[in-house]
Amino acid sequence: MNILIVEDDLDTREILSELLEMQGHAIVTVSEAHHALDILRQPSAIDLLITDVSLPGMSGIELAKMSKAIHPEIDIMVCSGYGEQQCEALPFSVEWSQKPLEMDAFMAAIERFSGTRP
Repeated sequence: MNILIVEDDLDTREILSELLEMQGHAIVTVSEAHHALDILRQPSAIDLLITDVSLPGMSGIELAKMSKAIHPEIDIMVCSGYGEQQCEALPFSVEWSQKPLEMDAFMAAIERFSGTRP
């Protein structure tokens, strides 16, 4: 699965990237939402967007909305320490992962996304 990670914390970005690469996923990482949008506008095959809520310049919630407008089929996981209620206003469903991340639950969610791919 091709995964785009949008996380402004370098340590978290590197840990998630390494963990997911060890599981055989192709990973692209960026620290800001506008870089993610640049990637999503390319004719690429990003299957899953994993985004923090608190990002410089644009929230992960706004990034999720714009990502769905660009690629309606993209799956989205939102990670934050603030609370799931931020996702309630989204007109589509997302996977929620509370920070600090509980890795077993996080990886179980990734496996569910992988299972939806042909």
